[in-house]
Amino acid sequence: MLKLGTEAIEKGIRITLREKWHDKLLSFSKNKKYPYDYTLMDVVKQNKETYYICICENDKKKCRIAMTDFVIRYLLAKEVPDSNMGLGFKEYLPLEDTHLLVTNMRNPSSVVPAILRLECELVEIADESYIVLDFKLDFTNGKGFTGIRYYAEGSRKSTWKFVFNNDESYMSEYEMQFRDTIIHKEYVKKSAEKLARYLEKQGAINHAELLRQRAIVHDDSKMSCEDELHALARIIMDKSTLKDPTKQLSQIKKDAIELHWKHNSHHPEHFKTPEDMERIDVMEMCCDWHARSTQYKTNLMEFMKTQNEIRFHFPSWMFHEIEHYCEVLLADV
Repeated sequence: MLKLGTEAIEKGIRITLREKWHDKLLSFSKNKKYPYDYTLMDVVKQNKETYYICICENDKKKCRIAMTDFVIRYLLAKEVPDSNMGLGFKEYLPLEDTHLLVTNMRNPSSVVPAILRLECELVEIADESYIVLDFKLDFTNGKGFTGIRYYAEGSRKSTWKFVFNNDESYMSEYEMQFRDTIIHKEYVKKSAEKLARYLEKQGAINHAELLRQRAIVHDDSKMSCEDELHALARIIMDKSTLKDPTKQLSQIKKDAIELHWKHNSHHPEHFKTPEDMERIDVMEMCCDWHARSTQYKTNLMEFMKTQNEIRFHFPSWMFHEIEHYCEVLLADV
């Protein structure tokens, strides 16, 4: 991660765009003549934002762009060891494209899962149009995106934590629920991709594509539905049923998971009987199980057979289909 400097940034310093930033600038502008190197020419404050106007003097057209305060400080920042204790955007930034949990300092139940991304936008600054490079938080729970300044000051002042950092000690159970869901979704995407490739080889092109789409939105209700999120956060510390296939769900756990079952058809409990599941539901269910077994290093076939005996009681034709998908997911390909 990066520690941002607090000193004033002086005019005349040289700014060099990163390769990825340059590519975004070219793509946004539809102009392949934007250079990499610029000189900071002016600093303009407008609508609570500070814009750094940068110019390339070597370009005949004196090509200009602008950067926000966070972007230029990111370029000038010092890299320091990662910490997951909960840091403020004004002092520290993660590297771009990092998955974060952004938590309001006044209200710890206000958590936004997001990815830090550099974006380009056209902004009127002092009566001139500039392409502005700015950092945005791209929300991973389907609620849009916004600039990080929104979460750096005022009533929305927040701290951020890494999603994929192993240190959970500073996280609340509410934050852990977001973290667990995001990590699980990444495992499911990998499992779904493996099964989808097999389906394509068998000629089931439509099911393969539909399974990939299902994987993208898998378990999204755990982050978008407040009631479900709060209920599951209360049991986030209990991983016993994920690690032990013989462990029965307690009534407390059933009550907490019930909303999730209601919102997601890849769970047999979503239906009056498992036989009502569509084939794509069964495929997603197998990917869900395989993802958890990979994550927690458990035996998928043992889990599948035990859960069928003590919980689901699939009809034999359905059980053999599930068994086949699980075998495909476990195969070395």
